[in-house]
Amino acid sequence: MSAIPIYAPVSGSPFQPDDIVRVVRSVDSVRSQCGVHAFIGLVGRVTYLEYFCGCGQRYPVDPMIGVKFDDGRVEEFWCEEIERLPS
Repeated sequence: MSAIPIYAPVSGSPFQPDDIVRVVRSVDSVRSQCGVHAFIGLVGRVTYLEYFCGCGQRYPVDPMIGVKFDDGRVEEFWCEEIERLPS
């Protein structure tokens, strides 16, 4: 099944579209090698949730979380890699 982003709120998801988040860590060395470490400390907005790309996501509690940054870049994170900030 291909990746299908969800741009609407999903009940039970730890983050929702439009949440403001900060990247706080990379969960493992593979994620670090993929460049996640370059985003640590940056703040962005959740734009979508993704459950079907084959990374082991579980609906609804464990999506990949698409975050858009001010410079226009979008990257996906696990919930353990980001923290919600007050809006």
